[in-house]
Amino acid sequence: MRSPQRGWLQFVMCGVALLLCHPGSAAERELEKESPPTTTEEIKTPLERTFLAPTPREEPRFPWLSQQLQKLPPFFADTQLEARFRTYYLRKDRTNELLSEGWALGGSLYYHSGWLKDTFAVEAEGFTSQGLYTPEGRGGTGLLAPGQKGYSVLGIGNAKLRYRGVVLTGYRQYLGLPFVNRNDSRMTPNTFEALTLAKEDGRLRFSTGYIWKIKRRTADEFVNMAKAVGIDADRGLAYTSVYWRPSEEAHAGVSFGMVPDILAGGYTETGYTFALGKDVSLRFDGQVEYQRSVGKELLGRVDTWNLGLRGSAGWKGALFRLGFSVTADDSPIFSPYGSNPSYVDLMQRTFNQAGEKALLLSLSYDFSEIGIEGLSAIATFVEGWDGRVLGSRQDAREVDLTIDYRIPKKFGLFEGFWLRLRGSWLDEEGAAQDGTDFRVILRYDFLIL
Repeated sequence: MRSPQRGWLQFVMCGVALLLCHPGSAAERELEKESPPTTTEEIKTPLERTFLAPTPREEPRFPWLSQQLQKLPPFFADTQLEARFRTYYLRKDRTNELLSEGWALGGSLYYHSGWLKDTFAVEAEGFTSQGLYTPEGRGGTGLLAPGQKGYSVLGIGNAKLRYRGVVLTGYRQYLGLPFVNRNDSRMTPNTFEALTLAKEDGRLRFSTGYIWKIKRRTADEFVNMAKAVGIDADRGLAYTSVYWRPSEEAHAGVSFGMVPDILAGGYTETGYTFALGKDVSLRFDGQVEYQRSVGKELLGRVDTWNLGLRGSAGWKGALFRLGFSVTADDSPIFSPYGSNPSYVDLMQRTFNQAGEKALLLSLSYDFSEIGIEGLSAIATFVEGWDGRVLGSRQDAREVDLTIDYRIPKKFGLFEGFWLRLRGSWLDEEGAAQDGTDFRVILRYDFLIL
């Protein structure tokens, strides 16, 4: 029989291990690759992102080079080669008085072949992040490896087989599951060694597979899914996700995953969008998350859930969102393999600690409505109460502001430049000081082929 003291100790170890693997800075998956949504149609929930349709291919920067390949078979003629440049400055003053600061330069080179006989393709991407400004004693930004050191890694390298819209992918790849995903809010993303089978279009879509290793954002090597949470064992993660879209306005879906002897979880969501007059649209979303320890419970006992509700209203480039979240009393929601799908996942804090309730207010705006093309912004406020961190009650509130400017297409060579400014303020009850987070990110992506 498990003693109360031993159970409490294992729970604390579980929380510490998972927090070390997934630092307190939330990933906000919605803002990873896109500017903030400014219409209800632009909102993409965690399961919608799992099954996003490929974006239309843009014109390559050197069309004459692509034309040289057109006489070759599609495997070569349809090659995609893209340079993805990124430089990133971050300064984070944490509520426990620790300071993290750094500036990094890097990005990736991405390659995807065409399809051989419409059946076989390969994909690869190499990443790097190198320090430009790395003050001693101010690590922990997530921009560089521990010790403010640079790193390089082949994060993507896989082969694909396709038949009637179903794709089998093997080895290093991206995943977009609610709890297992890129978490791409720093210099480089999470990637995974896995075997997956997916159908990503149509009314009924699915993805299933087995993941044996993860490469974290600041790592240059892959580790198995147990070691990724601090357990000296060899475990993988099996998952299945199903998504149903009966119409353009409605969708629903579920996702399940399990790491034997560690953790199992389920996620489900639904959403519905409808127009209310010529310029006004409304949307309602709901989500439920559930997690519990399984088997030998190597990280201690976990049995928890979270419920989130959110309503959105769009009008002439402005989008207002109001949401609510509540988490079970026993333990927080963990997300050691990617960003958290919660509606209240912000820059510094995810508001789903044990017993926590949270209220979300958000406003975003597309300034092209008043003639400033390429400029958009989003302000988000979350108030959390009744949350418990290591047994102590802790109320908190956070305000985030993000400003994006993307150079419009009409500027030719400069198309693809994206400047993002971000700021955050966090007030936690009983903390030594308020937390602040300031970021400047410049991206420049362009197709070579």
